[in-house]
Amino acid sequence: MSLHGGLAQYGYRQELSRQLRFRDLLAYGLVYMVPIAPMAIFGSVYAGSGGMVALAYVIGVVALVFTAFSYAQMVRAFPMSGSVYNYAGRGISPPVGFLAGWVILLDYVLVPGLLYLVASVAMHATVPAVPVWLWLLGFVAVNTIVNSVG
Repeated sequence: MSLHGGLAQYGYRQELSRQLRFRDLLAYGLVYMVPIAPMAIFGSVYAGSGGMVALAYVIGVVALVFTAFSYAQMVRAFPMSGSVYNYAGRGISPPVGFLAGWVILLDYVLVPGLLYLVASVAMHATVPAVPVWLWLLGFVAVNTIVNSVG
């Protein structure tokens, strides 16, 4: 039940089963992050943090905890699918929600591709005998298999 008296006031009828458990969310998060993400950005984080990579990640975790709590509050206020689109659209205004929805969609599409490319370039620098395109195909293949298996 939402803080605002139910889903019907938003013109929404519950149709999907809400059965996500912690392990489901953990698996989704790990798959979305792409297992090669740390390798792709480690050098940048190392250089930018002056060698204090662990501290940089701890600070990042603190910021993400605040983000997670914010999402928890928004899902209580607007318990519908749509994530950023829904929260920005209902919390600020529909045009802002529309823009936020498209931006997050671009993030979902472009960030994994960018990580594949950066990791491929990093691996090519480590093993120059393997071309960047082959590393790229390998990373995409492995992640495709992992996602297909579930």
